[in-house]
Amino acid sequence: MNELEDGVAVKSLKALRESRKVSIDRVQAMVKEQNRIQKQIKQGLVTGPKSVPEISRATGLPSQTVFWHLMAMKKYGMVEEAGEADSYYRYALKEA
Repeated sequence: MNELEDGVAVKSLKALRESRKVSIDRVQAMVKEQNRIQKQIKQGLVTGPKSVPEISRATGLPSQTVFWHLMAMKKYGMVEEAGEADSYYRYALKEA
């Protein structure tokens, strides 16, 4: 590439980033919120296995939010099922 092509490429990339700024900011905010929620769930599980309602009470998060994040965390090997209590599965942090 010559200097002219480099300049055009840089301007094009800058324009693309600017045009997608709203989407990029929205996704970054969503990822930040997901990480915050997962951190709360992990902190709730530090003391041992818990069911979704127990985690919900410990974290103050709605049960459906806890469940959704637990399923994602289970899929990616962060938590595992650890028995049952009162007809609910209990979840524990997976050992590294």
